[in-house]
Amino acid sequence: MSSEKTLEAIRGLFAKISSGQSPESIAESFSQDVDWNIPGAADIAPWVGARSGREAVAAFYRDFGNYLQPISFNITTLMAEYERGVALGSLECKVLQTGKTITSEFAIEFEVVNELITRYRFFEDSYGVAVAAK
Repeated sequence: MSSEKTLEAIRGLFAKISSGQSPESIAESFSQDVDWNIPGAADIAPWVGARSGREAVAAFYRDFGNYLQPISFNITTLMAEYERGVALGSLECKVLQTGKTITSEFAIEFEVVNELITRYRFFEDSYGVAVAAK
């Protein structure tokens, strides 16, 4: 797969999210057996952790608003080499249960095959997330 096709798939995902498309529509950007992980303390912050499959991704986006209120999400760098892509940026979210704010820089690692995301890793300040969720 070309680097440009990988970038198109990643840009398409961010466009769906930013335009408020349904969780099912967002999940269509992922393969049926996507390997998804947001490393962190899932026992403290239930939105983090490993998931597998497109339905699990749709569930993440359906449940997201139960846990977090987005304040800002900024992509500063987007790059790809063949099927591998990386997005760098920063985010700020309010944890609804505690009222605390998460502020973090992040990196998202993608793998794209046949124009679908097959691997997704979201790296952020997992300690800061756990502190805000407690």
